[in-house]
Amino acid sequence: MVVASVELPGLTNKDIGAGAAIAANKSIHQKTVSVELAEAASAVVAIDKLIASAVASGTLQAIEGTIVVQATGADRTVTVDLHRSTGGGSFATVLSTTVDITDSTTILVPTAGVISTATVADGDIYKLVCTVAGGASAQAKGLVVTLVFDESPIG
Repeated sequence: MVVASVELPGLTNKDIGAGAAIAANKSIHQKTVSVELAEAASAVVAIDKLIASAVASGTLQAIEGTIVVQATGADRTVTVDLHRSTGGGSFATVLSTTVDITDSTTILVPTAGVISTATVADGDIYKLVCTVAGGASAQAKGLVVTLVFDESPIG
């Protein structure tokens, strides 16, 4: 008798040896996408930027933004939202709380957003929507936004 597959309850990562020959199409892939929205010496400005398209179904795990230079104006803010288009539809936010950066945000420490729609479908397209506000003194400089996706195997 030949068994095509076996479900092993309780099998965890520690149970699989480092040299195990497991095919890539049998594992979930974690993909990190980092996008620089402003260079280290440049003030953050408003921008919409297409950043990723999904090649498989999966889950959006995290979003965070990091600045290099703190804003000096008390009214200065940077807001980063993540929008998704599914099946050619219009873009809409997938966050319940945006990545919000103010004059009190600590430099080089990631600020997280909160994901409300984590499901990713093959073909989804993602874009970052960055808005800025305030007029006192100087805006924050240098902004990188990082997303973490878990993708199902292709095929």
